[in-house]
Amino acid sequence: MKVVNMLATYNEKDNIEPMVETLEKIAQKNKKYDFVTLVVDSHSPDGTGEIVKDLAKRKKNLFLLETPRGLGISLIQGFQYAISKLKADIVIPNDCDFQWDPEMIPGLLKKIEQGYDVVVPSRHAKGGRDNFNAFRKLTHFISNTLVNYYWGGIREVHDLAGNFKAIRVKNILDKVALDRLNVRGYVIQSTMIYELSKTQAKFIEIPAIYGDRRAGQAKVGFNTQFIKDIFETVKNATRIRFERSPGLLKFLKFGIVGGIGFVINFVGFRLLKIVFKNLPLDISLINTFANALAAEVAIISNFTWNNLWTFSEEKIRSVGKILGKFVQFNLSSVMTGIIIPSTIIGVLTKLFGDQYSSIYFVVAIFGITIPLNWIIYNKVIWKKK
Repeated sequence: MKVVNMLATYNEKDNIEPMVETLEKIAQKNKKYDFVTLVVDSHSPDGTGEIVKDLAKRKKNLFLLETPRGLGISLIQGFQYAISKLKADIVIPNDCDFQWDPEMIPGLLKKIEQGYDVVVPSRHAKGGRDNFNAFRKLTHFISNTLVNYYWGGIREVHDLAGNFKAIRVKNILDKVALDRLNVRGYVIQSTMIYELSKTQAKFIEIPAIYGDRRAGQAKVGFNTQFIKDIFETVKNATRIRFERSPGLLKFLKFGIVGGIGFVINFVGFRLLKIVFKNLPLDISLINTFANALAAEVAIISNFTWNNLWTFSEEKIRSVGKILGKFVQFNLSSVMTGIIIPSTIIGVLTKLFGDQYSSIYFVVAIFGITIPLNWIIYNKVIWKKK
């Protein structure tokens, strides 16, 4: 079974040779595996790549892949190389600074042998810990836990930010569409957990201690790249949340369309009042007609955009069905948007007085109109076949 230890490096000249030697010693103690080391270097200006080239002249199981800068780009290209060129059965990505202890590798492989597909050393598992200062603890909590775990919904493991893990290739890593991943920075870690989960991979998280750097400078700091990583993390977690919860995206579209309809109704009412102001009618009738016409324009807008956008997968296409469904949509809009909420507001006013009328309006719209519309649209108007 071929195991590819994949080291992502940038300016690691002081760590690369000790790490390669350490991995060789681990290989000598575990001869049942065919170990290969792949260094994925982002053209380090300190000469890390040149050191690897010199080492590779006398080490047949050491390979160098030079990539553009960006951890995401490097790891994606490294995974592809390990699968296609090195024919890996297991890939173990890691950093080169010894903060993740490479001596854990035999234990990771044992878990793979036990039937797990992805083995994640974790700072969040019982017995695990990190060496973070207050700034790193805060940023890790925000990125790992709040953004990716809770908002993104990536909950296969608790530690989503570590590079170190063992991944089975057959039917797991080779099923990930690596060429379609569009991530550049540290968000590659949580993204890979998510992508691996789509292959029905069996995960296990084991405790790990994240230690101190052996040498060199840490890459994490408050700089331009850090800001870019934050935006990429939020963007990616949001994409994953919507992919995992398609109903949430549909509901967001429903809200946007409803909001546009509200603006059309409000602006249309004001404009039509001006247009109708010279009619020989009482102002109450003018307001009634202006609002009714503006509301109908808003209803037409809502129906059109919900059909084309919100419920695009259930889109009504034939002219006959469109006319029938539009009549249903109109009737439901009148019931849920006018009659029902107006009745509720009137009853609440009768019971508790007019001083809370604004609260009654909010309760009627958000507690009755919006949920009822959402149910009717899904279950009646755009009911799945």
